[in-house]
Amino acid sequence: MSIQNITIIFQKLNNCTHWSLQLLNIVSTKKEGVCYSSRQIELSPPELLIEFLEDIAEIYLNGKKKSLSLYQDVREYDGTANALTIYKISTHNELIASEYKSLLSAIADPDTEGNPFRYTSAYVIKGIIDLDGEEVSVKMFSMQNPVTTLKNKFAHDNGRFYEISHQVLSLRPTIDVVVIGETIYFLTMAGENLFNMARSYKKVCQAKVDLIVKNDIVTDTEAFSGIAVSGHNPRRFVSFNEERLTALKKKAKRASIATKFSIPLDPTSGKFDTTAEGASEKIIKLLCNKGMLDPFDNDAVEVDGARQWK
Repeated sequence: MSIQNITIIFQKLNNCTHWSLQLLNIVSTKKEGVCYSSRQIELSPPELLIEFLEDIAEIYLNGKKKSLSLYQDVREYDGTANALTIYKISTHNELIASEYKSLLSAIADPDTEGNPFRYTSAYVIKGIIDLDGEEVSVKMFSMQNPVTTLKNKFAHDNGRFYEISHQVLSLRPTIDVVVIGETIYFLTMAGENLFNMARSYKKVCQAKVDLIVKNDIVTDTEAFSGIAVSGHNPRRFVSFNEERLTALKKKAKRASIATKFSIPLDPTSGKFDTTAEGASEKIIKLLCNKGMLDPFDNDAVEVDGARQWK
């Protein structure tokens, strides 16, 4: 789906049916992973929700800071974080499939009686939109805390101002995630927090590191593994290219790549020498589509990611 098609969704917000508003709690633990709970909210009068949707549409269609026209493209989620890109990911992708299933279960059966002010992680507005004669489910998530405790706020009554200090529902017209059918779109990288994706790509990272070690292309596997699972590197493994790893199993290919990308080789084994400073980082970038050759001078360059040339 292009930016133009996502724009159409926002244009149709006030023409949708079955809109509902829920507050979310998101809790993540090592033992249980990501757990969700939701609280159904009813605004009075009901027309207020439609007015709020119109405010959101105005911001994303005609606003100066959050307009959809500011984005440059829609790209498959690859762990990069370009503010001018909308990242998309299937609801069936291994990075979020389990979490999304749990999220759907939570918002399908929300609490309707408990204290709404306990739900402080996010809010979601969901409904049905008609797209070319087909009814499509749409869910919009804001990762802003929807609960605010008033402080230094005063109401006027009978000539005097009285302090207001209770909790209120404060819905900011900021959308971080849009789910259209079975595709998730991140308008901001705050959307990663909806699924605790840091946990997911660290798990993917470890699996890929084990695979690299198994293929025996580096000298010091312990040093390589330590670098690979630290800092920004786990995100890079979202775009891991196994075909490149297969190619690097050949000694001649490693020698060629080592020369082009200035990665030291062990002269005896012909493996990448990961005892050398910076070698592991370069190998990771290569395997995760972050290392390419300039088409004009054939020099090695670092890129955010690689896509098919059009």
